[in-house]
Amino acid sequence: MQELALQVRQALTGPFCSIPTPFTKEGEIDYPTVAKMIDFQISSGFKMIFLTPGNSHFNCLRDKEIAELCRFTAETTKKRALTCVCNFYYGTKDALEFGHYAKECGADLLLTFPPNWAGSITQESIIDYYVAVAEVMPLMMIYPSLGPIPASTTVIEQVIEKSGGRILAVKDDSCTAASRQMTSALSQRCAVFSGGQKQNFLNIQPYGATGFLSTIGLFKPEITWKFWQAYQNGDWKTVMDIVVDIDIPFFNTLLKCPGSFDAGIHAIMEIYGFGKRCRRAPYYDLNDKEMETLRDDLGKINLI
Repeated sequence: MQELALQVRQALTGPFCSIPTPFTKEGEIDYPTVAKMIDFQISSGFKMIFLTPGNSHFNCLRDKEIAELCRFTAETTKKRALTCVCNFYYGTKDALEFGHYAKECGADLLLTFPPNWAGSITQESIIDYYVAVAEVMPLMMIYPSLGPIPASTTVIEQVIEKSGGRILAVKDDSCTAASRQMTSALSQRCAVFSGGQKQNFLNIQPYGATGFLSTIGLFKPEITWKFWQAYQNGDWKTVMDIVVDIDIPFFNTLLKCPGSFDAGIHAIMEIYGFGKRCRRAPYYDLNDKEMETLRDDLGKINLI
């Protein structure tokens, strides 16, 4: 476990990407494009191939499709990078079964995503859930993992202790001041990284964060690597120039797309040759006129 923990920390040091599941016009998962994304990310120098509940569209996939996508991702990666797969709203019994399945598929980490309709879990029940699944397979957890943010840090700390350190990574989805306290509390025991924008990494980096998810890295990784190199070299002018001149306007561009940022991400992936802009209905896909507007906006910040 110590060797894997070190590999995970190394893979999550610096930038890496998740897989925005591509679809055909008929609404089926576009597996050739998934394979193309995996190969591109590995050739771009990223060390973790990552499926997430949100970006990978698990909220509109059937259970069979989730299983197929996880297997395909692990088998296509072929140990050229680490692989983190996930499930979506699985109860304890199903999460345990999926953990065995993910392990058999060759995945390295599992991001298990528990149900919590109407605030139905408690701190004790969610700790038991994560500890049970961690016995089957090493885990990544999302922060916050339970209601109030301070309670989430306590949950993760207790799961780490009760699982014997089988929580190897934490993804910060809070992106708030509380994230700094969480990172400070956990970063010596597992790899903590930021979701979202580069400025969210800067929010928790001084407190021990290892790296960050990069959306721009999906299609233009040279910018992401330039940011990371500047950060490592202490070149704060370049770091901030990239945040102010590229990252912030890029996300502003995504957010003003009809269908919001995910519609924009899928449209950009089409522009860069990674499948079609299609998502499953009732999600909205940009029309041709909106695609041209997006191209113009990306051109203004030198992303085209």
